[in-house]
Parts: sequence; structure tokens; C-alpha cells
Amino acid sequence: VRLATRVLSCWDAAAEPEVAWRGSRPQVPRLWNAPLLYASPVRLQLYGRGALDNLRLEPQPALPPPPEGKVVVRVRAIGLNFRDVLNVLGEYPGDPGPPGADFGGEVDDGAASRLWVGESVFGIGESPLACRAYALALLV
Repeated sequence: VRLATRVLSCWDAAAEPEVAWRGSRPQVPRLWNAPLLYASPVRLQLYGRGALDNLRLEPQPALPPPPEGKVVVRVRAIGLNFRDVLNVLGEYPGDPGPPGADFGGEVDDGAASRLWVGESVFGIGESPLACRAYALALLV
């Protein structure tokens, strides 16, 4: 008890609000930069429904220029919904298509009259669990 009192009296709770004690050793959460696994664009590909292990990170093939009415978006953020979890686990009725739809990012390619390359956008995309994805210009 005396040791714990002495250690806690030296602890700055304002600087370290979260501490887990394992025996006599304090452990605090830390973030660090993860090593870069891919130097090129990647995608999260689903190889069968039923388990989260069926999602695999892999290099993304280059996307050809978008067809009329679509844009290519450089994806910066995605929204995962409960529907996507059910989809991956194989619990969603019917064929829900690939997981994911909501995204935020920048227009990377496309000739949509109201969007320009570099413009920040959000909307519904086609398989946006990737670095780049197609989206209908009307849904962006």
C-alpha cells in the first residue's frame, strides 16, 4: 500500500489520464506509425461471406478512365454500416453486393460538368473500400 501511494503521488493524472497497472508496472496507451505495407494503391477485397477473415488487403489494379456520368474518387474516408457487417458475415438477405458505399475524398478523374479534379466530395461509391473508386456523379 505504501509503494502504491508513493507511486501514485508522483503520477501526473492530467498528463496520463489512462493507466493500467500490471503488477507493479504502469502501462499507458501509445500510438505509433505502422509500417507501410504497400507503396501503391490498395483495396479491401471480400473473398466469400461468413467471416471477417475473408476480407483481405491487396494491391488495387489501376482503374481505367471513368465512363460517362461517373467520376473516380480518391477515397480518404469510408462509412461502415451495420448492413456492411451483416453483408460480410453472410447474414444479409439476397445479394447485397460488395460491402461499403459511403465515402469521402477528392475527385481524381472524370468529366462531370459540376465536379472538378481535386474537389472535396462525399457520397455513395462503387466498392469504396479502396484507395480509388468509381462513383456516379449524381450521387456525389
